[in-house]
This record gives sequence, C-alpha cells and structure tokens, in this order.
Amino acid sequence: MFRRPKRTFRKDPFSSRLEIPFPIILVIVPTLLYLYLGCAFPDSFFSPFPISHRIRSREHVDIHAATVKKLSVDAKAALSQQKDIPKLELLDAVEDTRLNIPPSNAHKQSLKVEEMNFAVEMHGFQCLVYTSQAKEEKYRAKSNVDVTWVTQLTTDRIPVFKKMLDRWTGPISAALYSPDVSKDVKDIEDLLDRVDFHIVGASQGLYPVNTLRNVAINKAKTDFIIMADVDFVPSAGLYEAAKTFVEKLASSGAAHEKKVYVLPAFEIDGEDQTVPLDFEGLKGMGARIHQVHNDKGRSIAHKYTEYDKWIEASEPYKVSYKFPYEPYILAPRTIPRFDVRFFGYGNDKASHNYELNAAGYEFWVFPKHFVVHIRHSQGIWIHQTFLDPRERLSRTLTTFLHDCDRRYSKVSTMSEENVVFEPLPDSLNFTMEVGILGASCDATCSRFGKTCHAQHSNRINLCKVLEQHFQCLHGCNREFFGAD
Repeated sequence: MFRRPKRTFRKDPFSSRLEIPFPIILVIVPTLLYLYLGCAFPDSFFSPFPISHRIRSREHVDIHAATVKKLSVDAKAALSQQKDIPKLELLDAVEDTRLNIPPSNAHKQSLKVEEMNFAVEMHGFQCLVYTSQAKEEKYRAKSNVDVTWVTQLTTDRIPVFKKMLDRWTGPISAALYSPDVSKDVKDIEDLLDRVDFHIVGASQGLYPVNTLRNVAINKAKTDFIIMADVDFVPSAGLYEAAKTFVEKLASSGAAHEKKVYVLPAFEIDGEDQTVPLDFEGLKGMGARIHQVHNDKGRSIAHKYTEYDKWIEASEPYKVSYKFPYEPYILAPRTIPRFDVRFFGYGNDKASHNYELNAAGYEFWVFPKHFVVHIRHSQGIWIHQTFLDPRERLSRTLTTFLHDCDRRYSKVSTMSEENVVFEPLPDSLNFTMEVGILGASCDATCSRFGKTCHAQHSNRINLCKVLEQHFQCLHGCNREFFGAD
C-alpha cells in the first residue's frame, strides 16, 4: 500500500507564539473600553475621575480655562477687584447640595472677599455665583413645604429691601448683582443673618434681570416661592398665610397643580408712602391707594387681577390671562424659568407670564393679602437699556413669542387674522404718537397737544396697524401700547 510520506515542519528558531488565555481577554478588553470611553466622555458615568471632582483641586483649574474664558471682559474686570480668588468651582448642577451645608459656629458674620469661592454656574446664562446662607437658623426653611420670597437687586435698593424685611418673616432668596464685590459685601453685612444672598459677579453691560431671577429661584430651598421685585413690600402676615395655604395644598395633593396665585399689587399717591399693615388698613386708605401702574395704557399690566372683585373675595378666584398681564405671584418652584434673552427694562415679566399661560398654568388671585410698590429713584441700571420706545427689545419679544408658541405647540394669542373692531367715529380724528420710556398715555399725548384714549389700545396693538405708521423692520412688538 502506498503511504503518503509524513510532512514535517521545521520550527523557526526566530519566531514564537503568543497565547493569551481567554479569561484574561474577558478582563482586559472591557477595561480598555472603559478607559477609552472615560477619555472620550470625561464628565460622564464612564470616567473614573469626573471633571466636577477634579476641578475642586486648584491645580486642575487650568484644565477649564476655556470655560472661564467664556465670561465677558466686564466680569473679569469686576472680579479683578477681589484681589486673589483661591479657586473657581465648576458645578454640574445648579442646585448643588454642598451649598446647603449649615455654617459652623466658628463662621464669621462678615464675608471676606479673598475667602469667597465663586462658582461658574448656568442659570439660562453663564455667570459667577457665590452663595451666603442666612446665618440664623430661624430664617431658614424647616421643610420643603414652605414659601420663599424670591427677588433680585443691586445695593442701591437696600433701603427698600429692608422695608420688605420688616414684613416678611420667612426664608428669602435674593440674587445680588455686584459690579464691585468688595464694596457690595460691606453693604449687606447687617443682612447676612437674615437673607440667603447669591452674589452674581457683574458680567453684562445691561442688567441681566431674568438671569438674576433664575438664580434666586434655583437657589430657593422650598417647594413654593413668591416672585416680587425688590421695591415691593408685603402685607403683614403674608408669610404665615401663604405657608398655611401651601401646607393645605400639599396635604390635599394639589401642590403640583398648574396654578399660580396672584398677589394684587398697589401703589400709594402722595408724599406719605407708609404701607398699610393689613387688608383693613388698605381699605381705610380709600382713593390714596390703587392698583400699581394705574395710569392710562399701563393699567393693562395688572388690571386683569380684577381689583373690585378682590376687595369682596374671601377665597381664591380664577382670572383670565391676557397679554401683557404681569402680576406678582405665589407659585410652585417647578414653573418654567424666566427667558434670559430679556435684559434691562421691558417685557421681562410680561414674557414670563405669557409662557406660564402657554404652559397651561391657571391664574388665581390670593385673597386678603397684597404687595405695595415703594416709590424710589430710578436705578442706575435702567439707564443702560433702550430709552427710545421704538428700540425696546422688539426683536427679542417677537422672537420669544414665536419660540414660546412653537415650544408649547400652541396657536399664538397674538394672531390678528380674525381680529375685527367696530369702526371709530370719524370725528375723533385719532393719531398715533411715540412716547418716552415710562411716560403715561396722558403725559405723552399732552406733549403733542392731544388727549389720550387708552380704551382703544387694542386697536393699536396690531402689526397691520402699526406698520402703517412705523417701519417695523424687526417686528412690531416694540411699538406695543402699554407694554412694560
């Protein structure tokens, strides 16, 4: 029988065979994959050393120089006044629980700029924030089912801010816009026991009013907030009444309903600006006190509160929303945040209430309690905004309204397609005139030797009408009559 000869292979003395046991492969491959993903996504689940932890070490601050560079030149100039800042902390979340650690007994009652650790945070707009928690325990929320007074200010508003403190006895979250941290810290020293201050380094040419409101809301620690401007003083006992009210909402399971509760806003005529203590005191003032912005044209910002009905009400009642309604409200802290595209003066609150309505929130009026506007000189920042009414945030408001409608898949309430009015008498001979910032309808018309007819403002606030008198190159909302 023929046999095939056995083939032999000659072993190459210069080659060797590497064999890796399969169990070792099962360990090495996932490890290499994990390290690769950790490098590709450095601040994610895959990273063994997330950025948010590494940044706390001073030697790693330079890694995030690109983030810090995003701050404006104004912010860097303002911060240069703080001498040497030990470190910057980049926080992943706005509400970092590390900020809520109670201060030690050894904590000093004054703030030292060189010891303040500012954080780069995002509140709709990137800003530098340092939080100083109220030092006295009694002024902190004892539970989430509570109410925080939320506001924003600069130090020139401290006098009227203190008047609010005389009435409000609950937690306060105040965003302080600081162009000069060293000076501003001294101005608030006597308030540190009482208020949660969130000091925001100045980084904008225009006052970032809505960004500051978002800071104050995000830093509040309660489920409910009262949003009011710094120049408003509440009626006595509002905190106790609001706290009792939200506790009832929580116990009945209604705390998460889409409802906000309007606090009627008033202002006082005359030199005596003493704020009435309570509901009975308000009624006793008669005609000296009335709804805020009661002059012709501007009254549309608050008149939908239905003040006559409120005087008789003992329970909350529902009101209809119409633009540009901009009340001060008691609301759940889960409401949409303010749109940070609005700077300085104009449409900042009106735009927010427009979004609340678009998001499905109902407006109810809170009975027996109120807020009163304190007369004061104009703030420094108000002169930084657009003084010409024809240049007041028209493009911003127009863009916001369209964005908001798309976001909530809603038909715009500003639609004009089916708007029809009865014709005006020819004898009235109406004309349209442009006023200056904050001027009333009467003051503007008298300047031109004419008479104000604010009751016909709805006819004016239509683009098809405004375009007959103005160019409206970037939308017609800048010519809106009565919009704040």
